[in-house]
Amino acid sequence: MSPDTAINERDSLKGQVKFLRVVVVGLMGLSVGLVGVAAYTLMRQTTHIVPPEVRRPYEIGADYANKDYLVDMAGYVLDKVLTVTPETVDYNNRIILKLAHPEGYPTLKTSLDAAALRIKQERVTTVWVPRNEKVSERAKTVEVSGKLKTFIADKLTSEREKTYFIEFTLTTSGRLYVAKIEEVVKKDATAGKPVGQS
Repeated sequence: MSPDTAINERDSLKGQVKFLRVVVVGLMGLSVGLVGVAAYTLMRQTTHIVPPEVRRPYEIGADYANKDYLVDMAGYVLDKVLTVTPETVDYNNRIILKLAHPEGYPTLKTSLDAAALRIKQERVTTVWVPRNEKVSERAKTVEVSGKLKTFIADKLTSEREKTYFIEFTLTTSGRLYVAKIEEVVKKDATAGKPVGQS
């Protein structure tokens, strides 16, 4: 091979190598971009859940839940916490603690344990009758007003109007946690008592 031919072939190969490097870098950038788009789409995807009793569908997504889902979950949580007997209180508390956010778990467990102890010692039965709710989808909070009836030995001892504040936390995968359950004190609606304290 002549020196001129070798130089031309070497220059041609250098050009091909540069071109292939640009193609490889471009393909890598495109792959990273597609992975990012796929991850964003997966995280922002809304899931429609239809409960067994078909009244209304729920929408749950990354850090989002619609009003209906928040209201129904708040109702479920308050029913488990406030409609209790000495025989059901431990079971109900275990269910609520499974829904508890890790950061609020110790506080919630302490207040539920104290309430359970009181209910078992005094043989108290409580029944929660919700009336209305106020929902903030953005803050993921529900404020529920209703009547709490207290029975001792099957005798109605009190019937009080109460309001409870439930705060939820949603993960990017759409998992819902109970962050806080408090009784709203009438004088200062921003301050509350942990559940189980009268």
